[in-house]
Amino acid sequence: MTWEKKTVTIVTKAYPERSRRYGSVACTAGITSEGEWIRLYPIDMRHFVGKNKISKFDIIEVECRQDSDKLGRRESHKVRPGSIKIIDKSLSKPKVDWKRRNQLLLPKQVTSLEILQQQYKENKTSLGLLKPKKVIDFIKTEELKIYEQYEQESWSFTVNLEGEKIPNVHKIPHIFKYKFICDCCDNTEHIMQCEDWELFESYRRWGKQYGTPEVLWEKLRERFFNWMTQERNLNFIMGMHSQYPTWFIIGLYYPPKE
Repeated sequence: MTWEKKTVTIVTKAYPERSRRYGSVACTAGITSEGEWIRLYPIDMRHFVGKNKISKFDIIEVECRQDSDKLGRRESHKVRPGSIKIIDKSLSKPKVDWKRRNQLLLPKQVTSLEILQQQYKENKTSLGLLKPKKVIDFIKTEELKIYEQYEQESWSFTVNLEGEKIPNVHKIPHIFKYKFICDCCDNTEHIMQCEDWELFESYRRWGKQYGTPEVLWEKLRERFFNWMTQERNLNFIMGMHSQYPTWFIIGLYYPPKE
């Protein structure tokens, strides 16, 4: 299959993971200029550090090709190394344009996991924007720790297959989950893992600032539960695991309440 150039608005980035082959890489999800969901992998860490880093809602050009993974997820695309170019930052900074962001994302909003599961069953759609009926809780599955170093300059580096130095990231356990109900027919309570980069990075950076795990957890709950559910219109950007037909939260979208 040949490489194809696409224009993509990045809407979320899952926290990076370490790959034996690629070093520290991140999986990103976005929407193409044709209005379709797309998953881009791998994007190495050099694209997420420094003054030219890719931010959420940057518009990029990228050469990619559809990737045949285990589950046949229709949006999965492999990125051609060195092909990424940022072409527009007007949706990411300097001022957040929630109206334009909503025009891009909210038409894709669904109200239940059942709808996402049906879409996957019909055509292998494995990304979606879920508006929960009620977010009940934000929980951690183990005690927090304080990460002493968080500055980008303190990161170590890995040399990838092309001989390029790629910054490593802290390996952080996946301990954050949301408890919620959606418009499923039986009002089932779901407890779902969240891998949003902003959440993980806040955990990584705030520890040294706030000093203790107890205060750190208080601040994380204040931001990612109280503020996002009381003052914002919290949506979950959902993705399916690459090996199992299991959904989890790969990003948080939280425009102001109208």
